Amino acid sequence: MPNPNLWLAAFTVVCAVSGGSLTHALSAPLWLGVAVGVGLVVPAWVAHFAPPSATWLQGFHHGRSAEFTALILLVLIAATMAVTGLFPVLALVDVPLRIESNLSMLLMAPVLYGIYIVLNGRNSTARAVTVSDRLGGALSGPPLVLSLVMALALGTGAVLAIHYVGLTVPSWEFLAAKFTQRGIIPPLTLVLFFWGLLLLGNKAWAVNRERCLLAGGRGGSMLVQAHADAVDKALEIDGFVEMMWRKSADFYVVPRYLNWAIPILGFIGTVLGISLAADGIQNIIGSGRGLSDLSGELGEAIAPLGIAFDTTLIALSLSVVLTFLQIGLQRREDNILGDFENWVRNGAGASRKPSRSDDPPGPPGP
Repeated sequence: MPNPNLWLAAFTVVCAVSGGSLTHALSAPLWLGVAVGVGLVVPAWVAHFAPPSATWLQGFHHGRSAEFTALILLVLIAATMAVTGLFPVLALVDVPLRIESNLSMLLMAPVLYGIYIVLNGRNSTARAVTVSDRLGGALSGPPLVLSLVMALALGTGAVLAIHYVGLTVPSWEFLAAKFTQRGIIPPLTLVLFFWGLLLLGNKAWAVNRERCLLAGGRGGSMLVQAHADAVDKALEIDGFVEMMWRKSADFYVVPRYLNWAIPILGFIGTVLGISLAADGIQNIIGSGRGLSDLSGELGEAIAPLGIAFDTTLIALSLSVVLTFLQIGLQRREDNILGDFENWVRNGAGASRKPSRSDDPPGPPGP
């Protein structure tokens, strides 16, 4: 890590701002949040400046401490945004809506997410000692829980943005109503959608990085390192290739589940809306009053049908986009791994890294 002192100082500032944003959203003193944010970084500073002879810090690294701190702050930010932003917009809790505080937290969440991803990737690479570990580093996506927490923050931010646009632009009020007046299901589908985007986005970055390293013949490719370990440990080519494809397929289990779960949530909203409308109509019919006297109540009774149709519309639209991105990414990865498998089976990987002059060539360019 270049210039750890400067890096830790910048990370301390990020944690201080994040802590201040949290306490401001919770109507607590600003200095308290700043103090808590700075205090969370103290273990990283202690681990950085501790002498090598300090046995009580053996195995404790400032990078791991900063990684854990970023995760804690991101979880707190996502939870606070949900309580002070998402729930008030949906009228689930009687808490004042504080858009300014949520905006500052929304700006800090991607910073903390990026810090965690970088630190986790470096620490995972340093800890990778087996073929499976190296293949996992090359072909696995980001941590699931971390991505879900970040998706909650992004989903909350999207709902707040839609709500704000609906208040300021009258022509967009109908769109805001579909997300903010249809219960919890539309925001929940948004959170799952952003979760899938984060998983696929991180995976796309990792795949493109491996493609560039393989095609350019540069060092640092986790696939090449994994194959070198397999050769050193006399692992059969078929076993290595099977493990590689299995690691690749394992990643897509969660995105496929999301592509299935998002439409299902929409259908659940449809069933819920129809059920609520049916109950309302049944109550009107059972009242025995004339139809002319029930025009207003009839309108209220069929209002839940908006939940029925809007939740399905939103869920299916988001699922189409996510499925399209997943298919495109998977095809691109399959092409890259197919070329790498051909290179491995030709025996070139046992002695050197692949380059553009290899036959067959490295992974295709963009």
